[in-house]
Amino acid sequence: MKILVLGLGNPILTDDGVGIYIARELQKRSLPKEVVVEESSLSGFYLMDLLLGYDKAIIIDSVKTKGGKVGEIYSFKPEVFDRSVHLTSVHQTNLPTAMKFGKQMGLKVPKEIIIFAVEIADNQTFSEECTPLVQKAIPRAVRLVEEELLSMARG
Repeated sequence: MKILVLGLGNPILTDDGVGIYIARELQKRSLPKEVVVEESSLSGFYLMDLLLGYDKAIIIDSVKTKGGKVGEIYSFKPEVFDRSVHLTSVHQTNLPTAMKFGKQMGLKVPKEIIIFAVEIADNQTFSEECTPLVQKAIPRAVRLVEEELLSMARG
């Protein structure tokens, strides 16, 4: 079994880089041998390319919700986006659409994907550091991802 942990974001846009920073912390850990940790700033069909060949995946990203508490960590499956984000061009698509397309094309896409998202404050300011509350959430997010990885590796 191959498991991908994929940290997403832009590491020069303050909190937007939190997924990448969490992935970098995980790379320092002793993880099961079937786990590969990567980072990327890609999305849509490009993201699907990174997921090909893996049985399971964990995606780590930032999120900015209406009324969300900065530093809160959410965990969900990509199907949450099925009815909320629509394809607007061939260059922009959501994760569930990209995965369905890959499956229909006969490609090996992960059977299970879990997304961890950290509620952020600022994704507009140029900085290579997260805001304090988001920075404080990183160790907890690392622990949550590690726990999910152990669960995935067992079964």
